[in-house]
Amino acid sequence: MLAAYSIHVRYAIKSMLLIVVAKLEGIKIMAHPGLKDGPIYLDYNATTPVDPAVVDAMLPYLSTYFGNPSSTHAYAQPTRIAMATAREQVAQLLGCSAEEIIFTSCGSESNALAIRGAALANRFHGNHIITQVTEHPAVINVCKALTRLHGFRVTYLPVDKFGRINPAELEAAIEEQTTLISIMYANNETGTMQPISELADIARRHRVLLHTDASQVVGKVPIDVQHLGVDFLTVTGHKFYAPKGIGALYVRRGLQLEPLLYGGGQETGLRAGTENIAFMVAMARRPYRHVKS
Repeated sequence: MLAAYSIHVRYAIKSMLLIVVAKLEGIKIMAHPGLKDGPIYLDYNATTPVDPAVVDAMLPYLSTYFGNPSSTHAYAQPTRIAMATAREQVAQLLGCSAEEIIFTSCGSESNALAIRGAALANRFHGNHIITQVTEHPAVINVCKALTRLHGFRVTYLPVDKFGRINPAELEAAIEEQTTLISIMYANNETGTMQPISELADIARRHRVLLHTDASQVVGKVPIDVQHLGVDFLTVTGHKFYAPKGIGALYVRRGLQLEPLLYGGGQETGLRAGTENIAFMVAMARRPYRHVKS
């Protein structure tokens, strides 16, 4: 039963099958440089080693192409093109348009932008948020901050013995003042996957926004945000062989968010600061290779 719910079990089985097939076909499996002569590494939910192909892809934007993509001169063109390509590749990974991808510095920032941004942008429609007790601290602590600083009320749903929430309990918790639901796609400790499509149907019926932290899912299983029906989806680069320090947030077209960082108009005005082109290229590179293959 747990295997049906857990992304850890599914991904481990897939990985073992790939290794068996590679050995049967005589394909040599190369160890990552950081893992040579060391113990077996089993903490991939915490972070992954950077794919050497990802390093190769990002190096030109650290060593050669330095222009600010917001500039209008010739030096800006290579970085502007690279940023647009990376955004398109992440969009293809999630099944959305490039305009719906906002680059951030990490999954925690993406979660904060989605939850705080949606809550504050819709605070005149209601002040109630729903999440679950087993969420990552990057979600729980944003909810607590919204309660402390802005008076939001938060309902923390319980989970069953498999770590899953009951969709009926979610629907029962929705009230007139509910504006946002945040439920992670897969748990970072147990691997339990939530029925996000079913939860999205419930949220849509009640005209409530739904955010999911998909940090442990993206790059491991196929994702289509249109099929899922979510409004916001968090992506974390270092969970799938990109460097630490890059993330993304899917924001369904037409939705409003209050920015976390104020300043220039980068990322459609939602995330000020000169863009980290090398890391954007890096995050887009690894899963895009996986999806193409």
